[in-house]
Amino acid sequence: MDYQKVFQAFNTISPISDQAWADFRPLLESCSLKRNEYLVREGTNVNHCYLLLEGVIRVYYNKDGNEYNKTFFIPGMFPTPLTALISDQPSALSFQALVPSQLLRFSYKGFRGLFDQHRCFESLLLTILEQQWIKKERHDIQMVTNDATDNYLIFRETYPDLENMIPQYHIASYLGITPIQLSRIRAKLLQS
Repeated sequence: MDYQKVFQAFNTISPISDQAWADFRPLLESCSLKRNEYLVREGTNVNHCYLLLEGVIRVYYNKDGNEYNKTFFIPGMFPTPLTALISDQPSALSFQALVPSQLLRFSYKGFRGLFDQHRCFESLLLTILEQQWIKKERHDIQMVTNDATDNYLIFRETYPDLENMIPQYHIASYLGITPIQLSRIRAKLLQS
């Protein structure tokens, strides 16, 4: 594990002092997931935050036996069920690796325990939460104001090369359309 790269990744989000990093680093644990393995299952409690180093994690909710993809996480993102973590409630969502994935995890309680000593971690958490909120709000607006073709083009821009790594039905579910509709959109785009 190249902890210097991890430090740089965190430091890019919000500056962290060397001493703060020295106190935080013992909390970091490496973990890996096989394809289709779950990071978090709906209904389970969550105690850790995660940073995705390699792979793809999908987030979905299940309603009446049907899965609805909510988002995807790619390297450099934090596939963490924030609502469950912060509210100390079971997760309403499932987080599943679509390809073999490498992550770092750290105790949320341990991380919060460093706030009094290192104010930079409060800034780090606030910045991550702000980024997630902005991403969610933009996504929600796009999904209701754009047509399916525009949403597909935004998906391709947001997640370059992801469509070559995961099954098309996951993309269709994320876009709120059927796999057949996605095939038609892709064929139409190829013709133009």
